[in-house]
Amino acid sequence: MSWLIKRKNCDHWIACWKQGGHEIRRSTKIRIETGAAGRKARSLAEQTAAAMEAAATGETPAHKACDAVRKVAEIHGCAGRIPTVREYFADFPRTAGESAEKNRTRAFNLFLEYLGVWADRRIDTITPAICRGFVQHELKRIARGTVGVLRGYLSSAFKRAVEVDDYLNKNPFSGVNLGVEARAVIPERGQDKQKRLPFTLEEIRFMIRSFPAPWGDMVAVSFYLGGLRLSDVCMLRWDAVNWRDNYVRLVEVKTRKERYLPILPQLRELLMRRHSQSTNGEEYVFPDMAHYYLGSSKTGISTQFTALLRAHGMIEGTVNAGKAKGNRHAVSAKSFHSIRHTVATYLRGGMTGTALFSPDAIRDTIGHDSEEVERGYFTGTLTMRRNVLAALAEGVEGATPTMNSPAAPAYRQGA
Repeated sequence: MSWLIKRKNCDHWIACWKQGGHEIRRSTKIRIETGAAGRKARSLAEQTAAAMEAAATGETPAHKACDAVRKVAEIHGCAGRIPTVREYFADFPRTAGESAEKNRTRAFNLFLEYLGVWADRRIDTITPAICRGFVQHELKRIARGTVGVLRGYLSSAFKRAVEVDDYLNKNPFSGVNLGVEARAVIPERGQDKQKRLPFTLEEIRFMIRSFPAPWGDMVAVSFYLGGLRLSDVCMLRWDAVNWRDNYVRLVEVKTRKERYLPILPQLRELLMRRHSQSTNGEEYVFPDMAHYYLGSSKTGISTQFTALLRAHGMIEGTVNAGKAKGNRHAVSAKSFHSIRHTVATYLRGGMTGTALFSPDAIRDTIGHDSEEVERGYFTGTLTMRRNVLAALAEGVEGATPTMNSPAAPAYRQGA
């Protein structure tokens, strides 16, 4: 049997009950009032406490207990309206960048589509089982990494419903483990990743010298600025180039992060040549590409580059031969973004086995926020592995014995 108490310096009724030999105390979140309002509030708090006890001890499912409390609140005129899933998503604050909001909207729409008629039920009726079902459904259609992104946006929305709006007691996505669900649904696909491959340094050199304008210069700008993304190359402005102090100041399109990068002599020569050839006070270093990017041809720019790679025999097809399963995209083994992979792989020793700089220096130059992200851009080679293994062989062959032969065992059985 539950009961209520008042706690010092607390203006809410506290529910108490015995469970497992211990006294449990939880706030009912119902204010302590005086007069007629106080009697109504206490009555609501008593019934809330009873429902909380029933849910905690397993006598009543939690969602039914909450419904019972809500009915009591409605009778006493204290209930606030809880929105449907569709309504909550429609009113969700749009505070992120353009790309993030586009991805969030896609996640919301896919979840609403999966829910069907349930999309018009209260948001607090969504259970972990429903969320797991959604994740399993998407794993059958699209790549695991994409499902992880969808889950992230949806989990954040439900987390806000718990912590900010107080519509739920628990985030139903919090217990949904993507790895567990993937092993249950698509065990044959392993990590289900579509790996991008880096270019060799010879391929970078060939593209800079031999690709038609403006692609050769775009590859060079990306490479000499630490693997700049295609979007940042397309949107590079002349007013970002500080000729006097010899650096480029840019705000990344994807992350909105402000960065300052020094201009190497090779890059300065390229920029001066392009600047001398520009006409009509061009705003962008690559005006045609900026026009395409600002229009509706963002993906078309990347497709153009991929077509060039294929035409020069640098890629033969796709990472996944034939049509990708479900709604997965058939991704090319190499793309413009592979320049970024090349930079990370080369600097971290993936081509030779010897890192050229510290991980922190490399991350800062490339613009990665974490070691985990940067590891995804690292690809080892046979040459690197051969050098690493050769070092092992050289080490053991050059080792000087410190004990009389034959060598003493590393341990004695039973010691």
